[in-house]
Amino acid sequence: MYRSRFYLLLCLAFFPLNSLSADIVRYPAIEDSADKRSNYPIALLELALKKAGSTATLQSTSARVSKSRALHLLETGLEVDVVWTMTSIEREKRFLPIRIPIYKGLGSYRLLLIRGKDQAKFSALKDDAALKQLMLSQVHDWVDTDVLRQNKFKVLNASSYQSLFQMLLHKRVDAVPRSVLEIEAEQQIFAAQGLDIETDWLLHYPGAVYFFVSNKNPQLAEKIESGLRKALKDGSFDLLFQKHFVSQLKTMRLSERKLVELQNPLLPPETPLRESVLWYKPN
Repeated sequence: MYRSRFYLLLCLAFFPLNSLSADIVRYPAIEDSADKRSNYPIALLELALKKAGSTATLQSTSARVSKSRALHLLETGLEVDVVWTMTSIEREKRFLPIRIPIYKGLGSYRLLLIRGKDQAKFSALKDDAALKQLMLSQVHDWVDTDVLRQNKFKVLNASSYQSLFQMLLHKRVDAVPRSVLEIEAEQQIFAAQGLDIETDWLLHYPGAVYFFVSNKNPQLAEKIESGLRKALKDGSFDLLFQKHFVSQLKTMRLSERKLVELQNPLLPPETPLRESVLWYKPN
């Protein structure tokens, strides 16, 4: 018995837990089973690991978790190995970022989800100063929340992703800014309840969604970055991106909208803004 216990302790000393489970990469389960937003990042993560020559398989947490909970689990290393989220100076201090924007920066182009009958009110707005008089909503722990407030927008905190839409439906807010990559699917879910995509305005700020890993797991970071770089070089990254997003982007008419450029004081200086291959530019 004592010999077995000694052998176990010896193994843990030389082969830490993350090494013993190196064939599994754990990610946080989404909060809503009907939410399809994670399909693309999961597929991209699988592609990156494959391109890096890894035999690791992906595994979600057993319980659905919020973004802040997922980041806590990543920090402790207990249940999560990788999280994808918007970068910020604070997050890059806490975690190890793989500085390749998985959505090519498109996540920082935001359209407004509104009650369809309010479209005339938004069309009548003359400038961004008028837009800033309306009440928006974002989830309390999102980077977007702080960015909007830093740019003098009125923002009412939502406790969860699901509550965003309920606040809009119950007229507690005028609009919910959503990524151009997500808003179409979200609108379809609530179309019968009268929510629609606002037709005139487009918000943008420089930002990037990265894969993040624990500071204690640089090997995984290197593996993911290597795989993403190979996927960029051979075109498979772009093919996956186009498969998921290009068709819906055509319906957004981004170049025809009134563009409001915002500052992002939370953007780390290390963001590779000059590496043009990493970014998508709407025509």
